[in-house]
Amino acid sequence: MTTPVLTPQDADPVLGPKLQSFLACVCAELSAAGRPVCDCCLVWGAVAPPADFCACDCDGGHGQAFVRIIRLDPQAISNRSAAMKCQPLRVRAWVEAGVYRCVPMGEDGEPPTCEERTESAWGFLRDARALRAAVACCNALKGDRIEFMSQDPVNVSGGCSGVTIQFTVDL
Repeated sequence: MTTPVLTPQDADPVLGPKLQSFLACVCAELSAAGRPVCDCCLVWGAVAPPADFCACDCDGGHGQAFVRIIRLDPQAISNRSAAMKCQPLRVRAWVEAGVYRCVPMGEDGEPPTCEERTESAWGFLRDARALRAAVACCNALKGDRIEFMSQDPVNVSGGCSGVTIQFTVDL
């Protein structure tokens, strides 16, 4: 049995297209910042995805980026209409975007140099700026009530590190 491929609109007519467009904004902002990635996708899960592709290199790009829903919180509805077929539901979507890349690991058992670590840190700071720009400038989010929640570094694990951003959008 084959499962039909769902479009963002099929999955959720409001949130699906918004997530798809925001993902494109994340990928575009990272590229515009001179920090393109090889893999940029929507992911599902209760926690951020594993850094499976942080070491990939492709056509000038490096690493992976993602967008995911963290949770959906109910929102109060002030105008209920008895004429509606279904009860209206309003939600606040918590969204996370992130990027993972390789970090210097040193060679021959030696730790990375201070210069290598510094260069890597500047790169992640640039990624953080690109993720903020994706949230602030994405046309798919214009006119929506957006609340910036946090932006955090990702701890180094297995030679990978990164940065994530979380925000809410009322739907």
